[in-house]
Amino acid sequence: MMNMSLLHKLVDNNYSVDRWVALLTWALLTAACLYFLAQRPGSPFLSLHWLLTASCFVVFYLGFHVATRDEPLPGEPTTRIVLVAIQFVLVVVLYFLVPYNFVAILMVLWAAQLPYFMPLNKAITASPVIALPHFLVYQIYWQDDLAWLSALLFWTFIIFSMTMMGTQLKEARAKENEQRINRELRATQALLAEATKQTERTRIARNIHDLLGHHLTALTINLQVAEHKSSGEARALIAKSRSIAQLLLADVREAVSTIRESDSMDIAAALEALDVDIAGKTVTINYPSPLNIQHVETAEAILALVQESLTNFMRHSTGNHYQANVTQTDDWIKVNISDNGKMTKPINEGNGIRGLRERVALAGGDIAFTESPTFTISAQFRRMTDND
Repeated sequence: MMNMSLLHKLVDNNYSVDRWVALLTWALLTAACLYFLAQRPGSPFLSLHWLLTASCFVVFYLGFHVATRDEPLPGEPTTRIVLVAIQFVLVVVLYFLVPYNFVAILMVLWAAQLPYFMPLNKAITASPVIALPHFLVYQIYWQDDLAWLSALLFWTFIIFSMTMMGTQLKEARAKENEQRINRELRATQALLAEATKQTERTRIARNIHDLLGHHLTALTINLQVAEHKSSGEARALIAKSRSIAQLLLADVREAVSTIRESDSMDIAAALEALDVDIAGKTVTINYPSPLNIQHVETAEAILALVQESLTNFMRHSTGNHYQANVTQTDDWIKVNISDNGKMTKPINEGNGIRGLRERVALAGGDIAFTESPTFTISAQFRRMTDND
C-alpha cells in the first residue's frame, strides 16, 4: 500500500503525460544505444567507453527531470538555464560516443524545453544551429555519407518538437489567464452584490429619514399647536396623540441609525472566489467571516492587493507558498501578503505597484513593500464611519 501511495504521489505531483512520454522515449533510446554499443569490439559491456556513455545518458535525464519540474528551483531561472545548457553539451558528447545517428532523438527532447525560455519564433530561428553539431560530428568524425540527410530529418523533428511544446505552452498560459479572469470576475460579482445591498440599505434609510421622519416631525408640530389652541378633553387627547407621534419619530430615528450602523459590505465571499489550486504551489488566504467593510474603496483596494499579488506569485515567484492574511480590529483592517520566493532583483515599481499605491491611497490607507528576506506587502485601512 505504501509503495502504491508513493507511486500515485509521483504521478500526481511530478509527472504529466508529456514527461512520461519523454521518460519512455529516453529509456528505449538509452537501452537500444547501450545494447548495440556493447556488441561492438571497442566498447564491450562495462568497458570505460560503455560506462561513460551510460553516465551521459543518465545525467542527461536527471538534468531534464529537474529542469522540467513544476516546483520552483533555487536560483530561478538561472538554475534551469544551466541545466538546459548541460543537457545540450551531453547530447553533443554522446554524438562522439555513439556511432548511431538516432541518438539525436535526445536533441529533439532537449529542444522541447526551449519555448519555456525564449519566444517560439526565436527558438525556430536557432534550430539550424542546434541541428548543426549532428551533421558535423557524423559527417566528419564518423564518416557517415548520409549524415546530411539524417541531420535534415532530425532538424524537422526539432522544429516539430518546438512547435508542439510552444503551442501547448501557449494553450496552458491562455487557460491560466482565463482561470484568473474568471476568479477576478467572481470576486467582482460578489463585491458588486454587496455594494448593491449597501446602496439599497442606504437608500431605504435615507427615504425613511427624509420622508417618514419629515412627516412625523410636521405632525408633532401641528399637534403641539393644536394642543395649545384646544381645551378640556380634546386637549388631553391631542397631547396623548403628540406623545405617540414623538415616540414614533424616536423609533424611526433609531431604526434609521440601526440601518446605517449595519451599512457595510461583507467581502468574505469575494476573497473566497480568489482562492486557487496551483500545481506544485499552495495558496492560503486567511480572513474573518463575516468581513464587513463600510466603504467600497477599501473593499476594492483589499481585493486588488490579493488579486495582483496572487497573479504575480503564479507568474514570477520562485516560491511555492503564498499567504494572504486579512485581519480586523475595532479601528483597523490590516492586510499582510507574502510568499517564500527569493528576490532575484530589487523591486521595480511599475504600473502594477503604482496602481496598488493609488488604490490604497484612495481608500485612505497606507501600504509598504518589503524585499528581505522575501517579498511582502503590508497595508492597513482605518475603519471609518459616516461621521468621520
